[in-house]
Amino acid sequence: MTLVCKGKCVSNQRTEMKFGLLSICLLAASLSPHYVSAQSQQEDSIFYQSALTHTISVYFEQLGDQSRLFNGSLYAPIDLTFQKGSPYFISDKPSNGSVVYDSIFYPNLAIFYDDYRQYLVVIDHAFQLQLVNEKVSSFNIADHHFEYVFSGGLNKGIPVSAFYEVLYNGRSRLLKHTSKKIREVLSTNELRRYMDEFEDYYIRRRNEYTIVNSKRELLNFMNDHKKEIQRFMRKNKLDFQNDKDNTLSQVAAYYDQIANN
Repeated sequence: MTLVCKGKCVSNQRTEMKFGLLSICLLAASLSPHYVSAQSQQEDSIFYQSALTHTISVYFEQLGDQSRLFNGSLYAPIDLTFQKGSPYFISDKPSNGSVVYDSIFYPNLAIFYDDYRQYLVVIDHAFQLQLVNEKVSSFNIADHHFEYVFSGGLNKGIPVSAFYEVLYNGRSRLLKHTSKKIREVLSTNELRRYMDEFEDYYIRRRNEYTIVNSKRELLNFMNDHKKEIQRFMRKNKLDFQNDKDNTLSQVAAYYDQIANN
């Protein structure tokens, strides 16, 4: 792989890369989930997914620098110290994760997420590679699932195209968007920096998202079953103020059970 000094990370083997991607498609196609007629469809499906994931892993280990992941750019770390907060999701240290990038699934990657600037970063051969957001369909890190959601169109109500964490993926799909801002405070001739974090929650019904950042907004959204929702929250001792992720996820799942539309 050849690195361009201006920050772009590109491969000088585009022809081989395309040929390799064609090869993996052929390999995947050869792993038909119906190759043994005596197995049930469910067993076939499980075997197929396992074999396909293994094939992809082996393929990209062999492919190395030809991978399509490497059309991102070199990541520029944030060289600042914060009194409170962080520009990273959970940690700036890489975690094991997976990415769907340019319609290709990449398992077992070392990644971290700069959610201040909304950058997903992959570690490879000591390089920190920042992926192109619009090409990242989804990624998983530390048991959290994120998707790049485009605003408008079928996602009416989504204010900005960005990464959203999927908290509940049912009929009333629940998304969480985190934004961060740097706050600087001059105290006793010392400049202190704080990373302030803001969270917005969006729930979907009939292909339209509604913001539900407060208990009132949530109950208005579920007005047709408001009393049942209130009883459910009291019974399960759900604390909207201090445990929004869990409360909204449980309420959304319950609402899907009792709602008719």
